[in-house]
Amino acid sequence: MDPRTSLLLLVVAVIVGYAAYRNPPLGSAVSVAVVVVGLLYVVLKDDDDKPTK
Repeated sequence: MDPRTSLLLLVVAVIVGYAAYRNPPLGSAVSVAVVVVGLLYVVLKDDDDKPTK
């Protein structure tokens, strides 16, 4: 994993954790949004790795 990606994931995790601590409903909503975006990234990244014919 690229160091920039690791740093970005760490920053997002800290922000989500802080939001969940300060306002649990907001933290839950942001956590769900982060998971959905992460899953979309994984799915779309896998499609880009396939060679075209």
